[in-house]
Amino acid sequence: MHKQYLAIFLLAAANGLLFSLLHLPLPWTLGPLVMAILWKTVLKKPVFWPKKIRNMGMVVLGYMMGSPFTPSVASQVLQQLPIMLTMTLTLITICLVTGYISGRYTGVGLSNSLIGSIPGGLSQMSVICEEIKGTNISVVTLMQTVRVITVVFMVPLLALHGLADHATPAARVVKPLEMHQLQLLVLIAIILIVLIKIAKRIHLSNIYILIPVLGTAALVLTGLDAPALPAPVISLAQIVVGIKMGSDVDFGSLGNWKTIALVNLLTVLSVIFFILGAAYTFSHIFPMSFVTAFISMAPGGMSEMALTAMSANADLPTVVAYQLFRLLFILLVCVPVTRWLIHRQQLKHA
Repeated sequence: MHKQYLAIFLLAAANGLLFSLLHLPLPWTLGPLVMAILWKTVLKKPVFWPKKIRNMGMVVLGYMMGSPFTPSVASQVLQQLPIMLTMTLTLITICLVTGYISGRYTGVGLSNSLIGSIPGGLSQMSVICEEIKGTNISVVTLMQTVRVITVVFMVPLLALHGLADHATPAARVVKPLEMHQLQLLVLIAIILIVLIKIAKRIHLSNIYILIPVLGTAALVLTGLDAPALPAPVISLAQIVVGIKMGSDVDFGSLGNWKTIALVNLLTVLSVIFFILGAAYTFSHIFPMSFVTAFISMAPGGMSEMALTAMSANADLPTVVAYQLFRLLFILLVCVPVTRWLIHRQQLKHA
């Protein structure tokens, strides 16, 4: 069994590297995901990947999402809370309506069409899918993957070559961690593990997503300087999450997967153009540029949208604040409400 873990990990890492060299979006998540699917469907070999390893990766990614929540970003969130709520509700409504329509065309069912269209993270939605009865993780992952790939390609293209006045390449300065930063990371890790254990005892949902994000954000708000993680650590976390996502997917059971992918591609493209119109309207009502409003509303990952904002000379703190607010709103409000709606619908059918 351990040899099988090592084999799939090495193949997944190699595919992640290939995706990275080809400059494909989210290479260290989508590369392993694709490799795990190929391992199952082409080689006809089972993929065993423990949830515990995936959960450790989720904690690392949650730390990354919570670490930008500095006091200045928190202050901005409070000042612009009504605008953020309006923009977030607009985006989620557009996504759910178009998801419902695509669900009617593809016949994947209400549960899958709603969860698959929620603009949360690819890995977060796959974990949430496990907790909602009546959902098919293969369908949800396919829908979310189509959304992520389309957004990661289209939003930077439109922002950098259509909306930005003076786009400049973003530069990332990577510095080796110093000893006090390593000690700080160990301390934060211990705190997050304790919080996760407490949350587990009181039976909270989505703890491996929610607790690292909120816990890290709370620590940063107290004045703690959360060190940036080395790139290999971030890549490793994405690999172990991507493998688990791929191992849970069984496209062989989806006879109409091509139809689902095509309809959702058209759906996501329509969402992006709806957002363009909404962002243009918001930029004339509220004090923000068109490109900042567009990237802030874009249903992509926070790190990818932040990098796009840097390249397009958009207001980076605003983009980070809006993306983080949407993530927390989805986890704390949207997912529980959607779960309740699905449960209510299932009771009616029963």
